[in-house]
Amino acid sequence: LMMYTILSFLSASLSDYLRTTFLFNDDIVSIQPLNSDGISESSNKIYLTLVNVERETGHGIQFGQSKNSGSYSQKGSPSWMMNFYVLFSAVFSEKQYEESLRVLSAVFTYLQSNNSFSIPQSSGSFAIEPVNMSFNELSNLWSILGGSYYPSILSKIRALNIDSEEINQLQRVIDRKDANI
Repeated sequence: LMMYTILSFLSASLSDYLRTTFLFNDDIVSIQPLNSDGISESSNKIYLTLVNVERETGHGIQFGQSKNSGSYSQKGSPSWMMNFYVLFSAVFSEKQYEESLRVLSAVFTYLQSNNSFSIPQSSGSFAIEPVNMSFNELSNLWSILGGSYYPSILSKIRALNIDSEEINQLQRVIDRKDANI
């Protein structure tokens, strides 16, 4: 649910921004895999594609234990901190190449000025940043995605907390006054 919620939110908010900036009538942003079967060269859209998910190790390991109402402790599974890698690709026809670069530049501006997001009707928030790729990594990525390169930017959505908040164990906390010695 978290990936879908974030990508849908990004797609809608970026589409609103681009519609306002370029006076487009239709949504121009779509959550779409980049493969030769589903891509129409004349689509003239920005595609958001999830290309990787990784565990964030910089936050250490969480053990999922917390105190509840003073006399009980609850234990759950540790939460996971995750990063998502999303590719923003300008998929335009060859005749529209200059337009694709203008639109992709606006995507850069939007992401730079909105690098931290709060999701409405949710307690969730996330940060987004660009990812540097070598020519070799870029070539490998586009080979995996079907071979045709489109102007794009790879971005990392950082440190999303995945936690079902399911309680696996509830125990009474024994303190000195409860113990009869």
